[in-house]
Amino acid sequence: MDFELDTEQRAWQEEVRAFLREHVTPALRAELAEHDLEKRDGELMAFRRKIGEKGWFGLNWPVEHGGLGLGPIFQHLLVSEFEYWGVPGPDLTVTSVAPMIMRHGSDRNKAEFLTPIARGEMVCAVGYSEPGAGTDLASLRTRAVLEGTMEDGEWVINGAKTWNSGAQRSTHEWLCVRTDPDAPKHRGISVIIVPIDHPGVTIRPLTAWSGYRTNEAFFDDVRVPATNLIGEVNKGWRYITGALDLERGALTNAGDLRRAVDDLLELARQPRRDGVVPANDPTVRRRLAHLDADVEVATLMGFEAASLLDEGVIPSVEVSVEKIFTSELRQRIAEVALDLLGPDGLLGHRTAAAPDDGRFERLYRIAPLLRFGAGTNEVLRDVIAQRGHAMPSYGR
Repeated sequence: MDFELDTEQRAWQEEVRAFLREHVTPALRAELAEHDLEKRDGELMAFRRKIGEKGWFGLNWPVEHGGLGLGPIFQHLLVSEFEYWGVPGPDLTVTSVAPMIMRHGSDRNKAEFLTPIARGEMVCAVGYSEPGAGTDLASLRTRAVLEGTMEDGEWVINGAKTWNSGAQRSTHEWLCVRTDPDAPKHRGISVIIVPIDHPGVTIRPLTAWSGYRTNEAFFDDVRVPATNLIGEVNKGWRYITGALDLERGALTNAGDLRRAVDDLLELARQPRRDGVVPANDPTVRRRLAHLDADVEVATLMGFEAASLLDEGVIPSVEVSVEKIFTSELRQRIAEVALDLLGPDGLLGHRTAAAPDDGRFERLYRIAPLLRFGAGTNEVLRDVIAQRGHAMPSYGR
C-alpha cells in the first residue's frame, strides 16, 4: 500500500473539488438542511443528474459495463471530497447494488439496470430489515412466489420492510425475499429488483430522533417480471452479504469526519458568547488532538479498504473494523463538540444563534444512527470474531 497519492490521483482530486465549487449551490444546501423532506424532483436529484452526466457514478466500473474504469482509489477520493463538502455523491445503489449486479446478474439484468444507475436515473432503496426480524436479517419473511416460468412468468410479492431509508426518493427496491420457506433461514432467500411505483407498493415515513426520515415499506401482491431476479434463485444470501460489505465500506469514508474536526478546530479558536476561548484550555486542546489523530487513522483505514477493492477483493473484516471505529469516532466528535461549545451547542440548525448553523447538535443526534446502520456494531464484532479470528458462531 502506497501512503501517498500519485500525480494522476491528485489531479483527479482537484477536478472533483472544481466540480463541487461550481455545483454546490445555496439552494442545494438549503434542501439538504431539510433532509427529512428529501424528494425525487428537487435540487438533490438535479445535482445527481449532473454527476451522472460526468459519468462519475460509473467511475470505477469496468468500461464494458459503461463505466470509466478508473478504479476504487479514484472513487474513494471522489466520495471523500463529496463528504467533506457535505453533499451526497455515489450512494449505495452505485457502490454496493451495481457491483453485485455486475458480478451475479444476468445479461438482461446488466442491460436493464446498469445504464440508468450510471446516469443517476435509477436509485435503489435496500429492502433488508423487517419488523419481526430485528438485526437477524436472515429471518426475513417477505415472500415471493413465482407464477409461470423464469422466462415469461412473474414474481408475486407480499410482506413488509422497515428502516427502508431513502425509499421516498428512490425509483426501485433492491428487495430481499424468501423464495423457499422450507429451506434453512440463510438459504431460500433471493434478491429481486422492484420498481417503487408498481401497484401494491406503499411507502410510509418513520422519523428518527435525529430528524432523519426513514421509512416502512409494504408489498401487497406486487407483481414484477421473473427476469427481475438477480443471479440465481435461493442464492440471495451471498449477494446480500456481498452488498453489505460494500455498503459498510462506503459508510466508513472519513471525509465528513475530517470536515467536522477541521470546523471544530476553527470554532475552538473563537470566543464563545461567555467570552471563553476553548482552545486556551489544555484539556480541550488534548481532546481535539486525539480526534485529529483518530481521523487520520480512519482515513488510512479507508484507503486500505479501497486498495483491497483495487486488488479485486471485497473487504469484509477490514470494513467491519473500520465501520465500528468511524461510527464510534463520530459519536466522540459530537460529544467533544457539545462540551466545547457549551450551552450554545444545544441550539438546533433552525436557531439563528446556533454555532456553525447547529451542525454539531445535529451530528450528536445522528451519530447513534450510524452505529447500527448497515449492521449494528455488535453484529460486526461477531463478524470480526468469526471471519477474522475463526471463532465459533453462537447460532444467531
